[in-house]
Parts: sequence; structure tokens; C-alpha cells
Amino acid sequence: MSRLALALLPLLAFPAFAAPPACELVKAEEINLISTSKVDKVVQQRTGNPSECGYLDAKKSAVLVVTVRDVQYAVKDEMNMERDNLEKIYKSKSKPVDTVGEGAYWLPVNHQLGFRKGKTIVTVRFGTTKNQNEIDTSQIARVIETRLSKPAQ
Repeated sequence: MSRLALALLPLLAFPAFAAPPACELVKAEEINLISTSKVDKVVQQRTGNPSECGYLDAKKSAVLVVTVRDVQYAVKDEMNMERDNLEKIYKSKSKPVDTVGEGAYWLPVNHQLGFRKGKTIVTVRFGTTKNQNEIDTSQIARVIETRLSKPAQ
């Protein structure tokens, strides 16, 4: 392997456009301000692309699950296809949400809010019954959106 190829290898393994891991986008304290169940433990459930983070209570039940996925091309089309597939699976229509990101939607049947920011697609789902509503989920989604907007440091 040439020296140039070896020098570029770290850049290929960790592309510059990669979104931060899901667990870095929202803190347990921020969720505890909204949620009826308090977050006791944060668990990275999936790494890579997509990245998924579970925020668990003392009984190890999910309080919140955040999934972050980078898409290189046709982000809008991919998100629309994902939303359409969920609508077909759950036989329910989603509702557009104007207050979060780009192309955000709320799917009431599975209590999921999805949005995109640049080339990143994010889904947010509360596990606690009292918080499985558009307002609470949108509040957390806005926090995540602000963290995605910040340049990498």
C-alpha cells in the first residue's frame, strides 16, 4: 500500500460528514425535565450508521430511544420512503411537523417523530406512555436538532 493510501485510511474510516453518536445528542438531565420516568442509565444500543441510544429507567425500561443515520445521497427521498413504509406497515397516516428540522413527521400509531437535518435522519420515540405525544417528543427533537447544527469541534 502506498504512503498516500495509508495517510488517507483514517479519513475513510471516519468520514467528515458523519453525525455524532446518538448518545451524544441529548443528555439524561434534559430528558428528565420532560419525562415522567427518570433516566437512570444511558445505553448505546447500536453503533456505526445507524447509531441508536436507549435512555433507561431504574427498571431498565426504555424512557426514550434516539436513532441517528447518515445518508450520503437523496436524503429527502430516503426519509420520505422510510415514512411511507411506516405508514404502510401501521396502516396510518403521519402528520407533518413544522417546528423541527426539515421534513419532520409525527406518526401517532407508533409514537415516533422523524426529521432530517442536512444529510442526517433522526427518529425519536418515548417509551413512557404519558410522554408518547407529539409535544414532548418534539421538545427532545429540537434539542437534538440544535446539537446537529453545531459544527464539529
